[in-house]
Amino acid sequence: MEPAAERRAIVLGVTADHGFAAGALLAGLAAHEPGLQATAIVYHDGLPEADRAALAALWPGMRFRDWGREQALARLGLDAAAGRLEEVLARFSPLVLAKLELPDLLDEFDRCLWLDADLLVRRPAPGLWDFDALAWRPLAEGAFRRRDKVLAACAHLTRDPATPLPNGGVVGVARALRETHGCTSADLFDLARFLIERTDTRTPDELAFYLLAASRSLPVTALPMALNHPVTAPGTAGAAILHAIGPHKFWNATPLIQLYPDWAAHHAAWVAAGGTPHGAPILLAEVHSLEPAEVLRAAQLRSTWLAVYDRLRPDLPAGVQVDPRLDGRQMRITFAGLPEAQHLRLGLLANPRRLVLELHLHGRDRRAATEALRQSVPGLREGEGDPPPLSVPLDAMAGALATVAAVLEGRE
Repeated sequence: MEPAAERRAIVLGVTADHGFAAGALLAGLAAHEPGLQATAIVYHDGLPEADRAALAALWPGMRFRDWGREQALARLGLDAAAGRLEEVLARFSPLVLAKLELPDLLDEFDRCLWLDADLLVRRPAPGLWDFDALAWRPLAEGAFRRRDKVLAACAHLTRDPATPLPNGGVVGVARALRETHGCTSADLFDLARFLIERTDTRTPDELAFYLLAASRSLPVTALPMALNHPVTAPGTAGAAILHAIGPHKFWNATPLIQLYPDWAAHHAAWVAAGGTPHGAPILLAEVHSLEPAEVLRAAQLRSTWLAVYDRLRPDLPAGVQVDPRLDGRQMRITFAGLPEAQHLRLGLLANPRRLVLELHLHGRDRRAATEALRQSVPGLREGEGDPPPLSVPLDAMAGALATVAAVLEGRE
């Protein structure tokens, strides 16, 4: 007789305006794991019907479960949100606590895998389901030290020092957690309530899982980095699952949009299924353009300006401040104690041995500085404009800046 197929569940939690994130994640998982037999369960706080239909089209057999403030409070055993709990719910939304429901899903499934919606599946993920009770990616060294104060409040719990702290982006639970070790979701919610009421932790969900495992010496399978790899950590090229931890996501941060165009392809599959496209504001565009040609141009300009700055820095007078935004055709220079409206701009010329100097100063200051430069800077050339651009040899630029700074310092 053939053994019964293992019953698996993929579990996500998304707010009503982030159906697109769940859709792109599931589209990527379906593309790279086409033979995966698993029920998808989405906890949400009011997904539109059209987005539910799109998710069901991407993943047949999809299930939806309401999860908002009311459900979170009920599971925590509280009548109302107050104090620290109010802060947690306001910062992360109640859906951060939905992953604590995982153990109770083991009444129906053999293994359940929580996936944060800001993950990107890039290739098949062998070993993702290979765990006996619990699974997560351990946090890096130093994570315990950063949580010393929080964990000190849990001194009443005897803890196994071998238990790793989790990153909660990918968390697995298996039937043995219920049948062998007798753990339920109520145990996790009890720990989460204690953490919220007695500590200032920002991650009650992750620490609840840690304390449950550590206090009962539960076996935890350490997932490799490749199955939950932060986008800011080295080695992303070989990762099967990337995690955009923090405010910069695959859909809203220009570097990630450029580096990982496969997220956009998965998002297109979501839209084709009838899902609502994301409307998130694009971040970091002012420092990293979406246009590849502009990215290269900005990098080239920054390299050029850094070389200019290295050349000038030893001789710059005190109080001269260089704007760190060096990816344009001008370098902006301000002076300590003066408003930003009073500033200078350096510009590039075809001749790399010369720079343009523009004096964006008030009338009297500009006239005095221009006259002082005429008298002190060899090779100075004047152009037309308002303010008139001055062409200054690179070798003489530090001296020119010192001259302007002296004029501004000596004015009445």
